[in-house]
Amino acid sequence: MTPTPKDFQQNSESSQRVNSTGVSSVVISLITGPFLATLMGARTLAEALEQVGIVSEEIFRGVRLPSLPDVPTARDRGMDDTDNDDAENS
Repeated sequence: MTPTPKDFQQNSESSQRVNSTGVSSVVISLITGPFLATLMGARTLAEALEQVGIVSEEIFRGVRLPSLPDVPTARDRGMDDTDNDDAENS
């Protein structure tokens, strides 16, 4: 039995399918590592940026700023409302 051209065509098509499937598997295998590393890096970056945001909120809220001395009011200086009126009129 001699192989016919149709047999050669079927064999070459099946070998091309196998080769393309093999190439696809290799490409996917090679891309998987860097893709996972990128995902993990993006997650770590997002967590770091979230922590920076929390710290900046604390700074702007004043938790970590030094406390300032109280500003004396008129009552602390022994003045009453009539003293303020006299001072304004003169």
